[in-house]
Amino acid sequence: MFYLIGIGLNPMQITLEAKKAIEGCSKIFFEQYTSLYSEGDISALEGETGKKFVELKREGVEQGFESILKESKNEDIALLIFGNPLNATTHIQVLLDAKELGVKTKVVAGLSIFDFLGNTGLDVYRFGRTCTVVAPKENYAPESFFDIIEENFKIGLHTLCLLDIDADSNSLMTVSEALALLEKIAKKRGSKLVEGAVFVGLYGMGSSAQLIKAGSLQELKRSSYASLPQSLVVAGKLNEKENEALKGLLGLG
Repeated sequence: MFYLIGIGLNPMQITLEAKKAIEGCSKIFFEQYTSLYSEGDISALEGETGKKFVELKREGVEQGFESILKESKNEDIALLIFGNPLNATTHIQVLLDAKELGVKTKVVAGLSIFDFLGNTGLDVYRFGRTCTVVAPKENYAPESFFDIIEENFKIGLHTLCLLDIDADSNSLMTVSEALALLEKIAKKRGSKLVEGAVFVGLYGMGSSAQLIKAGSLQELKRSSYASLPQSLVVAGKLNEKENEALKGLLGLG
């Protein structure tokens, strides 16, 4: 059987179900190009489960995984995913490939950034589509994430913005960098969205140093909190309870 296992945001967040599944597998792989632990490292989980894990790069999961799936017909093999495994379409494709090959699968859920949204004081039922803020590169500067934020904002919904990870250079976008990029795009488009919006920065969620800060774009853009990974929420229309929570819990002015 092939197991797709979520391992949370730090080694202590692994569920009993996930631990049991890992311990029963003959081969365990993991990838860290879609996310990373906010605290601790994969070796701590190896110690907890008594297993050794093999890292796979993006190509190994997206292009070269068929041979591993075929092996799963005769032995139990797992792919470990930071956070929750099905938040990225890459891993849904793995399940589709497994089904096509006739391989039995089991998904074991894990804690992810989505499970921490309630800590912001915002109503989790009032979030729209999630987007990923992508860092511009030479000849590649997508802005579709800004469109999603605008669409959500127009109908009063909040937007969770996941921030880019460059696995090759092991660099993670910060809230400050994301806000500077949003400001640049808004200026180019003549958009007023970022001027009056409330932003919520999520820093190192799941770690002992996790922090949530609410404020204007300029306030959060000046922040330099070190905890990683970071995420950003662009708040839509706030109701009375959300306003109260942002002021009382996060010190919104």
